[in-house]
Amino acid sequence: MAPERKESRKASQMPMPIAIKWMLLLLWGLPASLACPLPCDCQTLEAFGLVVDCSNRGLTTVPALPNTTRQLYLQNNNLSSIPAGTFDHLSYVYRIDVTNNPWHCDCGILYLKLWLEDHAQETLHLTRCASPAVTASLSLDQLTGNELEGCRRQLYPDQYHVFFWGDLALIVLTILNIILLGTLLWMAQKTIYWVTLNQCPQEPHQWQESSLRHHKAK
Repeated sequence: MAPERKESRKASQMPMPIAIKWMLLLLWGLPASLACPLPCDCQTLEAFGLVVDCSNRGLTTVPALPNTTRQLYLQNNNLSSIPAGTFDHLSYVYRIDVTNNPWHCDCGILYLKLWLEDHAQETLHLTRCASPAVTASLSLDQLTGNELEGCRRQLYPDQYHVFFWGDLALIVLTILNIILLGTLLWMAQKTIYWVTLNQCPQEPHQWQESSLRHHKAK
């Protein structure tokens, strides 16, 4: 009985090192993008994601933000502009505050304006320009083509071609899907037609056989 107990103990102890190894692999595999930026304070939400508080830090540039950022606070800093693409990886943000910064509202502000329009429209009218004089005290939602004329050409100059070819590829794929769907419907109709056509000659034949059986029975 003693050897059996030893074997059972060994069997029960085997999964523990394997589980520890899996846990270590998962921890090592966590992307560095989950780390909290050094100038900021982060808090983990119960459901998912992080609250990243970078307010009142005297920041002149936006730090590298985690992909899992859901709430972002950048108010009361010295931010004047945000490079295009800074927030593109933040897919889960639903709350952001960028107020009380000395925003310079030339073409460089267009990215922030467009991003807020797509993700946090309520923040647009609260975020105000500090310079130049023509836009000072205007909120971002008040900036029009007069202040930002020609700016869209400067935003992502190399990506306009990417957007064009991307849209063209989507159009081609849509057309191909429509053609494929039409072909499938045509083939289905043909199949139903031939099946129906092949079944029709059999019906009189079956009727004749039933009538002959009926005469023989008489």
